[in-house]
Amino acid sequence: MNHSQINDAYINYKSEITRYLSQIVKQPQDAEDLAQDCFIRLMNVTAQIPEDRVLYYLKRIARNLAMDSFRRRTRTLRRDSRLESPAYHVDTPELEINEGVNEIVSHINNTEHRQILELRLIHGYSIKETAQMVNRSEGMIKSSVFHAVNRIRAKVIS
Repeated sequence: MNHSQINDAYINYKSEITRYLSQIVKQPQDAEDLAQDCFIRLMNVTAQIPEDRVLYYLKRIARNLAMDSFRRRTRTLRRDSRLESPAYHVDTPELEINEGVNEIVSHINNTEHRQILELRLIHGYSIKETAQMVNRSEGMIKSSVFHAVNRIRAKVIS
């Protein structure tokens, strides 16, 4: 993309991408930072993107950046919790629940099923919202969750 197209995309879509990210990450500053990263990534795209697909492309970048950020934060929390001596904080049960959910989700080898399960379980998106985010049908989302849950049952219960 050329400089003019990126500038237009920034003017037209920055607030919408920031709102979209705010729904995912729940932290306004994180959403702002990730929105900036989206446009930096857009600057590095060498292929031409049709004007009517730029917003979709930006949302796809935003979702991927948010997921990467979430994974990094989760890994950091796990690493830090292993390094620290046991400390009892008010939010320890929530951290334990999140670690448990992440451990369960890690049993899913299919990355698309794992991503869908993370969006549904960890981030709390509806089936319809998840379908829109990953550009799949609602039936496919239901099927993915069904298969992922069965795989988890097979691995955890056995």
